[in-house]
Amino acid sequence: MLRNPYLQGNIVVLAVSGAFTNLGAGVIGSYLPEYFSHLGGNTVALGLMGFLVAIAQFFTLLLGGFIADHYGRRKITVLAAFYGALFPILYALIQDWRLVAIISVVAAVGSLSAPASHATVADSVPPGKRATGISAVQVVSSLPLIVTPLIWGWLIDNLGWIEGFKIGSMYSIGTALASALILLFFLKETMITHSTSGSCSVNPNPWTSFSEVKAYLSTSLKALMVAYCFIMFANAAVGYYYIIYATEVIKLTTFEWSIIVSLQFLFAIALKIPGAWVADKFGKKKVLIMSALACAPFTVLFTVSRSFPHVLIVMLLLVVAGIYYAPVHEALQADLTPRSVRGRITMLWSIGSAFSAAVGALVGGWLFQAASPATPFHLFTAVELMAVVVLVVAVREPLKKEE
Repeated sequence: MLRNPYLQGNIVVLAVSGAFTNLGAGVIGSYLPEYFSHLGGNTVALGLMGFLVAIAQFFTLLLGGFIADHYGRRKITVLAAFYGALFPILYALIQDWRLVAIISVVAAVGSLSAPASHATVADSVPPGKRATGISAVQVVSSLPLIVTPLIWGWLIDNLGWIEGFKIGSMYSIGTALASALILLFFLKETMITHSTSGSCSVNPNPWTSFSEVKAYLSTSLKALMVAYCFIMFANAAVGYYYIIYATEVIKLTTFEWSIIVSLQFLFAIALKIPGAWVADKFGKKKVLIMSALACAPFTVLFTVSRSFPHVLIVMLLLVVAGIYYAPVHEALQADLTPRSVRGRITMLWSIGSAFSAAVGALVGGWLFQAASPATPFHLFTAVELMAVVVLVVAVREPLKKEE
């Protein structure tokens, strides 16, 4: 087993907190699209919901980046965790697709803490092992996802979509609260702010701060963000619709789909840290290009699958190809970004990703219904290849990594 000496301190706290989230609430989003459909919503409405969720994230991430760099990472991370624990209760009580859409948009405000949590991880891992450290957090927090989807799949297949989803949401309440309490008691601040240092040199004006950040936006960093926007658009165009296509077009049962999801997480856990180690050792840009290029054909293959074994093979290969992209991208971005502006740079990355996801979800939902269910998955392939072009042409790894 690959041992990671950097799995300690805040890294452990964030990983364990994430693991408790993924014991329940972390998979609500995986089943929400088909639940939404069973309540009477169509894919156009689902795409509109995804658009509004991402737009809400756009504005909250904008604020979250300034909070992370000016007032610290810890408080906003803890507050957002308790805020997020409210929503499994609402999902358990409400059974109207319009209200579910509204709840999902309001829940997106919890992304306020995303820049702070990403920055905390980057702050807490040595630069030379950053991809491995980020992957370790993601792996440990994802361990429950090997089993949790099977529980949800069993509940839904045995109790029906409405009652099964309700029961799953109810047990998610306790795990979400446990996750928030872990952060409250154990997470440590990593940012020395103007208030804690006794200095007033940091300008809290968002617009002045943004002009300061522009000086750190190198060509490589901007290109890296653009490539990620393409990746987020592509994934959002299909993300809500995998389960709908699998259960309504291919005719898999919910439990069969849950087996696929669980095995995807198992493969992700097994491969993510070795892949990140390769990125730290041989170059992050190479891994990003290989990952995006390898992912491109699998959504097309998904649309021509017509049985459980075929879908299982395609979806596992998709994970094998794509699991490295997010942590390696985050690590390369941290390598290119000074600590003092890391929260705001993460904010720019996050809001660009949110806007791209908003458009992708809307376009994917419309194409699913207006063109054909397979069309969003073909679009995914084209946009992934566009991301590869940007990475090849415009991204360069720094000779000296930022601390």
